[in-house]
Amino acid sequence: MRFENNNKQIIKKISKRSLKANKTRNIFVVIAIVLTTFMLTCVFTLGISFNKNYKLMNLREIGSTANAYLNRPTQKQISKINDLDLAESIGKQITVGNVDSKELKAHNQSIELQYIDKESWNKQITPAVGNIKGNYPEKENEIMLSQSVINILGLKDVKPGDKITLNCNINKKVQKIKFVISGTYTDYSMVKRTGIDKLAYVSKDFTQKYDLSLERNGMLTIDIKDMKKDDAPDILKTNIHLNKGQTFTYLYKTSNSETNAIMTSLVMVGVISVFMVLSGYLLIYNILYIAITKDIQFYGMLKTIGASPKQIKKIVKGQGLRLSIIGIPIGIVLAIIVSFVIVPSVLEGFSAGSYYEGMMPTKAHFTPIVFIGTILFSLFTVWISSIKPAKIASRISPTEALNYTGRKNKKQKKNRKSTNGGKIHKMAWYNVFRDKKRAVLVFISLFIGIVTFLSVNTFISSLSLDNYLSKYYPHDFDIVDTTEKSSNDIDKQVKEIKNMDGVKEVNSIKFSKLQLDFNENVLMPSLENSYKLYGDPDTYKQSLADYIKQIKKNPKKLTTIVAFIDEETIEKINKSEGNKIDVKAFNDGKLALIDNFFYARDKQFDFSKEKITLRDQKNTVESTLNVQMIQNGEKDVKFTGDNQVGIPYIYVSKSLVDKFEDNKMTDWITVDCKKEYSKFIKKKLEAMIDDGYIDAKMDASENFTQSKLMMNVVGGGISLIFIFIGLLNFVNVMVTNVNTRLRELAIMESVGMTKKQIKKMLTFEGLYYALITLGMIGTLGMGIIYVIAELTQNLADYAQFVFPTNQLIFLVVVISAVCTITPRIVYKYSTKKSVIDRLREIDK
Repeated sequence: MRFENNNKQIIKKISKRSLKANKTRNIFVVIAIVLTTFMLTCVFTLGISFNKNYKLMNLREIGSTANAYLNRPTQKQISKINDLDLAESIGKQITVGNVDSKELKAHNQSIELQYIDKESWNKQITPAVGNIKGNYPEKENEIMLSQSVINILGLKDVKPGDKITLNCNINKKVQKIKFVISGTYTDYSMVKRTGIDKLAYVSKDFTQKYDLSLERNGMLTIDIKDMKKDDAPDILKTNIHLNKGQTFTYLYKTSNSETNAIMTSLVMVGVISVFMVLSGYLLIYNILYIAITKDIQFYGMLKTIGASPKQIKKIVKGQGLRLSIIGIPIGIVLAIIVSFVIVPSVLEGFSAGSYYEGMMPTKAHFTPIVFIGTILFSLFTVWISSIKPAKIASRISPTEALNYTGRKNKKQKKNRKSTNGGKIHKMAWYNVFRDKKRAVLVFISLFIGIVTFLSVNTFISSLSLDNYLSKYYPHDFDIVDTTEKSSNDIDKQVKEIKNMDGVKEVNSIKFSKLQLDFNENVLMPSLENSYKLYGDPDTYKQSLADYIKQIKKNPKKLTTIVAFIDEETIEKINKSEGNKIDVKAFNDGKLALIDNFFYARDKQFDFSKEKITLRDQKNTVESTLNVQMIQNGEKDVKFTGDNQVGIPYIYVSKSLVDKFEDNKMTDWITVDCKKEYSKFIKKKLEAMIDDGYIDAKMDASENFTQSKLMMNVVGGGISLIFIFIGLLNFVNVMVTNVNTRLRELAIMESVGMTKKQIKKMLTFEGLYYALITLGMIGTLGMGIIYVIAELTQNLADYAQFVFPTNQLIFLVVVISAVCTITPRIVYKYSTKKSVIDRLREIDK
């Protein structure tokens, strides 16, 4: 009976000495571990950073962590809500008044004075704003200004301690008040949004001076706990008795897009991580397998002197663990260094040129989860990679070790006695599949690397800059001026732009807010659908009924934004609508088009027998037109300003603009110019536009190119590492094949096979690896690339599939060259001695 010796120290010593004796092998294993750890750390860091920054971006866009509101709350209601334990925080907000200014009114802007308590400021507002300087107001004469307020007041170099005088409308009385600025901050949501009040905060003492209270003038702001969001509406409805006019408002139902984006990023990180673990496993497994087959006689001798299979497994796995201790920290450190550059650039590229530009933080987050996850994944990869080699070493007998060739002893299904089997290309084919499992691992490894590389290039190449610009930036400049000028003033501005050097063409679309007569057949489907979608499920019907009463009582409250469009634009819209519009009737001022945004998309609406009437603000001019709904008008016309929820936007002919020319109008101007004049014209336009924004094609092109560059760097870098791992696996397999077959090759040479023939056979083996891998790419790989192309077109409507021809040709050349040259090089360096010396060495 055999008894296992307890020789832990000896096993450790053998592991250490075995490591020292295999320095080349160790370098390859460490490189493999470093690559695996590096990629995992980068991907985990990017994934976690994206999720955290994306959440903060959405929070900044909303402007507060509060997600439920109760108007005019009583102290009894507040105490009851606190007892229900539903909220992370409960803040108090009092509307004090607003800044009264003719200039603000002329520009349709408003600054609201507001008080919030410490809990609201510290827990709800502070997380959603940035660049806080100074403190929240405490004294009666102190005020805190947001950056958007500073901008519209035209203030410069504002800092805490500065003094400012404002005309304030409080309790319907306008008075001049001197304030001391206690602090400033950046309000991301207010800066980006138009048509909503900007905020300036005042102190509690200020509200008490003007006899303002939470119950009469305030609102309770509640941040519902994530786990209780689904139940909160029912719990509050059951437990809180509401007074007349009170209602709970919930905003967190709109967060589905955030959840979807985060789940998508987690799935992507998970898929990429699986690919990395698989690639790392293939590489580390092959390297360790080479080491075992090379030192198989050593493990056989250990068996002879009494080492048990369990102890031999410990030796092999111990070597992998020791190499992990070296490789994992190196990989993590390299990933941290690279992530400081890559992660901010990728996140910046994510929002570049979009509405969210400036809102999206670009901070790389390094959390314990990243390091723990990376270490565990890397150790898991090394551990599973060591299992099979450890089994081979532990199961080999001393006798088998002497004659080990890596070839499994299986009965041949076919006895090849013909000379056909002795042909060099046939012998090479049999050698490729003498160890089927190992061959399959190489094929998979190469396949993963190549498909990843081609998929990344397909995705990036399909995101064409030209298509993007032609779809979203057909003109060099899009200008929206919201100063509400008259029609004649807009014409003068257009004329001034036309006279600029380098300008080729200028077009404008004018917008005006006009009174709309209530047509129940046209408007009710839109209103009902909108109130149902965007309102409270329990109260939307009553809210809609109240709104209908208001506009019937005072028809002037029903207004809509109208776009006056020219013949060229209506032709574009007609083409998008499948030529279903009566263009002549439209141009003659007899037909109005309404946008379908607020209507149910699963229903068809026929308004051919309906008419709508538009009136000017003074109710002195009117125009009655036939009605037709369109689906794609927003592609050709960018509306300025917002309508009441459920009121559709309307398009009418430019020929009608003279009827309403006394109305205040905004305009959307498109400018095309010579390329070399772009920067000059941009500066001139920025100086001209008082209030509005300018979209420049040159800026969009630069942002898009930067974003694509970062995708190329990150995606291309990861896929190149995959290819590198695949090629390393192939090199390892060829080294293993040659080293384990040295005796076989020496015998073949001794019976008459020349070195040239052996090199030819090994070249064929490498060529078969290349051809089979490329065959997989040409079949399964093409299917994956096609799916990637389809997904890309679904993600970006401007994407156009571009087959990565150049990249594929490059990879075919590289893979074929490496696979055919490597076996010859390995054989050359493994057979420097004569045949007799090699045979003697093998028989020792």
